[in-house]
Amino acid sequence: MIPADLPRRLLAYAVALAVFLLIPPTLKPSIGPPQAFTAQEAMDLLTPLVILPLAWWILDATGGLHGRALVAFIVIAALWAQAQGIHLAANAIGDAFNAGPDRDAFYATTAGDLDHWLDEVLGHWAWHVAWVALSVLMLVLAGRGGPAEADGRGRALSTLAGAIAGVVFFFVTTEGDTWQLGIPACVVLLAWAGRDRLRGSSHPIVVFLVASSVATLLGYLIWAIRFGWPLAEPCTLLHC
Repeated sequence: MIPADLPRRLLAYAVALAVFLLIPPTLKPSIGPPQAFTAQEAMDLLTPLVILPLAWWILDATGGLHGRALVAFIVIAALWAQAQGIHLAANAIGDAFNAGPDRDAFYATTAGDLDHWLDEVLGHWAWHVAWVALSVLMLVLAGRGGPAEADGRGRALSTLAGAIAGVVFFFVTTEGDTWQLGIPACVVLLAWAGRDRLRGSSHPIVVFLVASSVATLLGYLIWAIRFGWPLAEPCTLLHC
């Protein structure tokens, strides 16, 4: 039996993504020591501690989080936490230098090059692969969990949750320069969940992933039309 509050669980997950991934870049004041440790890093430390339990709460509602599915979730959660931690630390070190010549000079060193790679390549890509894998696991378990037809209010909440999560995924993958992963991942998830939706499924997770994939793809399209191709990092344009 799928819990009736699954749409609310999805909304809590989506709101947490928005709060913990969109707000921290604006939190620049130092709260150290050390001096370069800012409110951004402090809030980032909490992100996997909030997001991953909420993801588990959603998956547990499908009734299928055991055996291989449980192992898959543990691996995905470990990859998410590890990769986001790498990103947090490397990004904080780079931000310790003032933007401009000072930071460019640091990144020109061997240590700076390693820091940049850990942040912009390994950290971002491993983290966002884990995010996509988590969405895939949600969809797989939704298909195995039996029918779960949401009422009108449940569909509306699931759609809202998906739209919020999709916008967040757009911003994070555009800023992280992983839209090369985000675009095909959203196309696949939209085709997969959309097929189930066209077949009449109103499972909250199916509705959620259709909405999130559409929101992300629309974000990429609007951003490309407005600012050109390849996709520019939002913080470069918004000065965040």
